[in-house]
Amino acid sequence: MKKKRFYKLYFSAIVIFLILLIAGSIILTTWLKSYEKAQPATIVNTVITDYLDTGKYTKLQKDLDLEISEYETEESLVAALKAATDGKKLTASHSSLKPEGIDLSYIIKADDTKILNVYLKKHKIGKGYDIAYVELAKGVLKTINIVVPKGTDVTINGVALSDDLREDNEFPSLPSTIDVKTLKPTQTAKVTGLLSESPVIKATENGKDVEVVNEGTTYTVAQSIDKTVGDKVQQVAQAAAEAYAAYMQKDGSFGAFAQYCDSSTPFYKNVASSLVQFVKNHNGYKNENMSVTSLTKYSDSLYSCRVSFKHVLQLSGSTYSDNFDKIVFVTKNKDTYKVIDMQNPVSTTES
Repeated sequence: MKKKRFYKLYFSAIVIFLILLIAGSIILTTWLKSYEKAQPATIVNTVITDYLDTGKYTKLQKDLDLEISEYETEESLVAALKAATDGKKLTASHSSLKPEGIDLSYIIKADDTKILNVYLKKHKIGKGYDIAYVELAKGVLKTINIVVPKGTDVTINGVALSDDLREDNEFPSLPSTIDVKTLKPTQTAKVTGLLSESPVIKATENGKDVEVVNEGTTYTVAQSIDKTVGDKVQQVAQAAAEAYAAYMQKDGSFGAFAQYCDSSTPFYKNVASSLVQFVKNHNGYKNENMSVTSLTKYSDSLYSCRVSFKHVLQLSGSTYSDNFDKIVFVTKNKDTYKVIDMQNPVSTTES
């Protein structure tokens, strides 16, 4: 009887132990799963598994507060993220750079290209993190410049260009015969955060469509300019640019360059007094890929255009290319055209 009672208690203890063991395992497993889910890396990886891998780009935008430019649409976001991720290995890594108020920051890459920044904040109550928001990395964003005469209306992908983005371009040092107050300035708008490789830029002046010329990442709004005058401006600008390039390599005289310039301007005086000439020993030269674009009118007496070409030096057994790319300003006094300045085009490089 005692033996039977002993076995009964013995097996009961085993059953209770097994029940406690199973319950403990379940509790531990549940805790481990909860702990794992609360880990920052796991949370960030859900952006990859739940949105990027599944192609749910618009849901990502809405769920995780992803902001896009006012000049873009959900369609362009989908196209950009699809192009950035298709066939690529997606990984997440910790970043030391984080905005104010953010506790942790991560970067999601497609192969070696950064595509998203993910920002986490701690739970207000208890441990763990939440995704505060995500943002597009610079690797998928585009920046363009739009050069436009003041007062001309411009749209980007159908949305009006904000006046806040427009900044008046400075005039060069002008001869005393030209009154700056009489000039119509051009403006440059630097537009960042675009997704489209080729945004649709349109312009109108007084209700009429105006041509927009695309030169890489710079879009220039054309003007209505008398063809005879425009042709002469471009002819003088090109000739002066070629003479300048030749002079700087000792392939031409200063006089050959000076004939196209207004000798009263700081530009002329700086070139005349400059001791800097970028000279390489060579046997000859030629200019290739000549381009004269972006003809602009500021008044009946001041114009500019962009001149670019490769000044190719013929070395012993090889060649060397010196790239020329300048905005050339030309004045018109009756039938006389003179260059007064050459300036570098607007840079689109982001800091």
